Formats: sequence, structure tokens, C-alpha cells
Amino acid sequence: MAKVITDESKINEVFGRNIEAVFPSVDKAKEIFKSGRRLTFYLGIDPTGPDIHLGHTTNLFVLKKLISLGHKVILLIGDFTAQTGDPTGKDTARKSLSVKEVEDNMKTYIKQVIKILPKGSFELKYNSKWLGKLTFNEIRKLARQVTVQQMITRDMFQRRLTENKPISLEEFLYPLMQGYDSVAMKVDGEVGGTDQTFNMMVGRDLVKSFLGKDKIVITTKLLEDPETGKKLMSKSEGHYVSLNDSPQEMFGRVMSLTDSAILPLFKFATELSDQKIAEIEERHKNSENPKKLKEELSFELVKMYHGEKEAQKAKEEFSRVFSRHEPPEKMEEIQWKGDILNTSFIAGIVVSKGEIKRLVEQGAVSLDDKVVENWNENMEIKEEGSILKIGPRKFYKVKPNK
Repeated sequence: MAKVITDESKINEVFGRNIEAVFPSVDKAKEIFKSGRRLTFYLGIDPTGPDIHLGHTTNLFVLKKLISLGHKVILLIGDFTAQTGDPTGKDTARKSLSVKEVEDNMKTYIKQVIKILPKGSFELKYNSKWLGKLTFNEIRKLARQVTVQQMITRDMFQRRLTENKPISLEEFLYPLMQGYDSVAMKVDGEVGGTDQTFNMMVGRDLVKSFLGKDKIVITTKLLEDPETGKKLMSKSEGHYVSLNDSPQEMFGRVMSLTDSAILPLFKFATELSDQKIAEIEERHKNSENPKKLKEELSFELVKMYHGEKEAQKAKEEFSRVFSRHEPPEKMEEIQWKGDILNTSFIAGIVVSKGEIKRLVEQGAVSLDDKVVENWNENMEIKEEGSILKIGPRKFYKVKPNK
């Protein structure tokens, strides 16, 4: 078991630039950390999609610091709660996921998490182990701990009431389920984004009621666009940079983000020193070319998850394709199947034929630099192979079907 570190300067690092708020307070939390007691903290992730994205990494960086202090960390996969879906920030109820969809989504989670947290440094748990076993009588007693008045104060429920949109009782149960996770695991604290504050505070109340102790809640800053206030990373809305992305895909996705995303990502999605971040902020303030800053950001993120060598390759590839307008050096080879629709679908490039039809209608598909206007257009494929481009970053070499 790792020794618990009580050095004040090391404890202060936990409450650095990634932190938004601490309950009951920063001072109280630091006092508990200085006691030398080994604490148990957890982070919950609902597998509503197959990827862990840059928006999750802020929490993982905090867990990494807690591990370095000798505390126990649990990564909780919300395989039960994901079937309901967190209503936080939603104007309509989330689509329910099946058990199989949840299982498929979480297959690569550990592979992604260990890119930040050292392998073997954390414990893995699944909340179906206890939530799936609760009896109706136990749920009834749990529901007694939270009032309807508490629930409807939440902003998204207020919006729905104002707009006469339905709110299901199942959505009211979500904060109770997440809150009960803290009780079932007997944790001392929880880490999560500011959008999870309500749910984490329900857990704090339940820990007080059932376990008689004061749970620490550490909320982290969300990756938000400072100009619009919207999330820069969202699984439910389909726009994010995944830790699963290839070096080239990660570099390209970061480069395609709005310029206003540069500083938030440097500050909250990297582990650069505060001094280095201050230098970048000064350069940004002095109107340095945002493209240059974004290239540095893309390089830094790819280096973090794939190494410096791959980051350099991704940078050169991006320059080749988007600055010099040359095709990538390496492309997946696929066979021509008569038209763009069948070729793309059979090769697994798109998940549905409707998707490729939409892309063609948007002018996002080209073959040998000629924009494809009809998905069933009869097009000539070069003997040596033609280059199919789908969207801004996907290239394939299409070989004639012999």
C-alpha cells in the first residue's frame, strides 16, 4: 500500500487550475488530506458512447494527483445508470440504452483510461453490481431522502416545465442512483465536472444520512467555448476528440476546432505547467496567429497520448493534406462496388446508406478531386487506384473491382 503524503505543497497541487469548487470547502478538504488518513475517491463515467474524450481528462488529471498522494481511487463504470441516461443539461429525456449497447460502449474504456492513470493504480467497479439488486422497498427508502422540490429546482427541469415538456419519474431517480453509488462504495470523496454538482451533492447528503460522514465533492471545470458557453466535447451531441483517435485523426480534429477553444484546451486538457500556460495566454493576448497556437496544441495532445514521434508524423501529414493539398502517404484500400453508396457502406466507412447519401448531398464526398453529385453516379476508377475523400479528413484508395 502506498504511503499517504501529507506535504502541503503536494496537497495544494490537487486544487490547481482544473478545480472549480470543493465541498464542504477547500480549507476543510485540505485539513482532511493533512490528517494522513488514506482516502477513497471515485470518478463515475456512464458508457453512453464508446469513447472517453478530452472533456473527461480534467477529472482523470485530478485522480492522477490523488493517486500520487497515496490515496485510493475507484473508476466507476455506470453500466446501470447509462441505461437511464443522466438528464443533466437535457431539454428532453435521453434515449434508453440496452444492456448490449452499454457493454459494447465500455469495451475499450480501460485501454483509454490507462493513457493517463498508470495501469494498476486504480480499482475498477460497475454500479450494476448494487443498483441492479436494490429491492423496491430499498428504493422507496432511498427516495425518501430527496424531495420533489429539490428535484424541480434543477435548471433543465425548470425549462421543461416552462415549455410544457415531459419529465419522467425515471429521470428523477438518476441523481438518487448516482448518489447511492457513494454509499455502496463507502467513499470519502467524488470527482466530477461542474455539470455533475447536483448529482454529487445528492450523494453527499446520502453519505451523511447512511454512513454518518462528510463526503468531499471536488468539481472540475468543463471544457467550454468561452464565446458561446457551450461544451467543446459532448458524446451525446457527437462532437469531441477521443483518446481512441489515431494520431492523424486527433491532430485533425483539434485543428478543426474553433479558435476560441485554444486556451481552454491548453489549460484544462494538458498537463503543461502553469508557467507555460501563462506564456501561451500572453501570446494569445498579443494576437499571435491562432493557427500556430492550435498546431502547438494539436502536437501537445497527440504527444500526450501517442508519443512525440507520432505527433511529428501527424503534424507533417496534416501539412501535406491541408496546406499542400496532397493525399496522405498511407490510405486504407477498398474495392469499388459500382457506386459511392455501396462502396462506402460495404467497406464499413459509414454506418448506414442514409449517412453517405447525406454526405453526398452536402458536397462532402469527392473522387479524384471531383465532387460527387449523385451517390449512384457511374464513375471511372483508375487502374492504379482512385482517391476517395469523405468529409474533411478521411481518405481511401479505391481499387477497381476485378
